Amino acid sequence: MIHAPKNLRRFFSVIAGSVAAVSLLSLSSCDWFLSFPKEGSRAPISHNPVLEVGERFGDICTMNVPDHLHRESFSHAIYHHRPILVFFGAPIHCTPCVHEDRVVQGLQGTYHQDMAFIHIDDYEDSEQQTVREWRVHGEPWVAVIDQTGVIRNVIPGDANYYSLNRMIKEILR
Repeated sequence: MIHAPKNLRRFFSVIAGSVAAVSLLSLSSCDWFLSFPKEGSRAPISHNPVLEVGERFGDICTMNVPDHLHRESFSHAIYHHRPILVFFGAPIHCTPCVHEDRVVQGLQGTYHQDMAFIHIDDYEDSEQQTVREWRVHGEPWVAVIDQTGVIRNVIPGDANYYSLNRMIKEILR
């Protein structure tokens, strides 16, 4: 049996402790990064800014063409028991966000009578309070929320029209 000197054992125990601490910190930071509310949890009742009469679209969104996803707030939709599809993204610097915006606009054209469609542009300062309340890190994010304010689906990254359409139909049953 080989016996390591006492100093060498102490050195390795310090290294092992440091590795364990770094591992725990990196795991917890991953959880922080992926801290968007989970499916089955209640949606934060945010008071996101909405486009007011006379306000310029560019003051609230970085999409290059106006969309109609800035007309209703979470608090209004939840108060009126309307399901919600919310999209977090900044089209000015996120190519998948431009695609996502177009997909959500297409669904809004079909279901606007039955549910709220909300875009939170996390690039704009006016929307930062909502971004913090939802713990958004990265983009795009989409969530589908039922009439009771419970998050039913969460999609990190690019979502497609067909999967979102299926999720909406399930919520509206």
